[in-house]
Amino acid sequence: MMLRKFLAVALIAITVPVWAQVSPEEGAWKVKGDLATVTAGGIGVPVRAGSVSLSKTGEASQKGKSIDTVAQYESEDRKVFATIYIFYATYADTALATWATDRAIRERFGTRVSLVSDTVAAAGGVPQAATRRIYDQAELEPGEPLVTAAGFVRAGRWMTAIRVSGPVDRRADVEGALDALLAGMRFDGKDKPMPAAPLKLAAACPLSDEKRAHFLGDKASGSNALFASLTGGSILVKDETKGTVTEQAPPLAFPRNGISTLCVRGKVDTGRRTLDVLAPASADDGQIALVLLDDAGGIIAVEPSLLLGKDIGKGFVVKHYGIGFVDVLGSFDRMPNLAQLGAIIGGSDTQGATVRSSTIFTPDGKSTIQINSSTLK
Repeated sequence: MMLRKFLAVALIAITVPVWAQVSPEEGAWKVKGDLATVTAGGIGVPVRAGSVSLSKTGEASQKGKSIDTVAQYESEDRKVFATIYIFYATYADTALATWATDRAIRERFGTRVSLVSDTVAAAGGVPQAATRRIYDQAELEPGEPLVTAAGFVRAGRWMTAIRVSGPVDRRADVEGALDALLAGMRFDGKDKPMPAAPLKLAAACPLSDEKRAHFLGDKASGSNALFASLTGGSILVKDETKGTVTEQAPPLAFPRNGISTLCVRGKVDTGRRTLDVLAPASADDGQIALVLLDDAGGIIAVEPSLLLGKDIGKGFVVKHYGIGFVDVLGSFDRMPNLAQLGAIIGGSDTQGATVRSSTIFTPDGKSTIQINSSTLK
């Protein structure tokens, strides 16, 4: 993934970066009694869940910011394992997390993996807040089949992804651990669980016009990036009763936690791997293209542009969403075709992949916008 290397040195920071403060003594996690809590988000998970117990907590990336955290569990006999990832995703969605993790499970455990159960479940006492999936015929070693379970919960921008695996004869322990982890979650911060629905996937997208898109130029792309950064991220509102500024919950973007149906528009070759391009199956959901880069919130989205004046409603802008950031890339007169998307993601299209603006979001509601000044000339 080469997108971020094109961030130019001529960046103007128009606000001062402020990260949610994490106490050095506390770290990313606070373990107290039967609950382990992510300090920046107030999301807690049980120390013991069915046959597994907490063995380790930490941060998967961005050390010291408490926005990409991990907790590991294992059974007493070390046969059943569980991992929980809690991360601050700027394009948070349970259906997309389900898709990305499904791909990761199949890549890790082999092509024989089969989905045997796909439902919704309660999380932390909130009904229908989690998607719940059970897989059969997974294998890390030939001849040693596993059962794998996965669950996903969204609370504001926070995503919780749970995975549990164990031998086939421990199916009850695997499913029991997943259910106990979901049931034992606590949401003591400002972000609460949102309703979830199982991933809905149509057979294929309607045929699309794969005509090549034209780059709108650095100035148009830079202007669009500035406007997108100012209006397309967190929404700041003043609480008159307390005199504070807080962040409203982000809107439910497509596919709205599984409400809308996805389809596969095609595949892109990034030079390193081949990735599916997801899109709405219904025209009622508008025009958007999504490429899931990983199972940790990395997404390339092609969305209708936000240019003003005579250009309003024209063209599309490419964005790179990740954990705690959104980069706005190039703008085009139409939806880029599959070959163009592959070149942007792989980095060979330097115009399309250049970062015009980068917005960093923090769990405390503050944000930093950096503009690539060279693209505004």
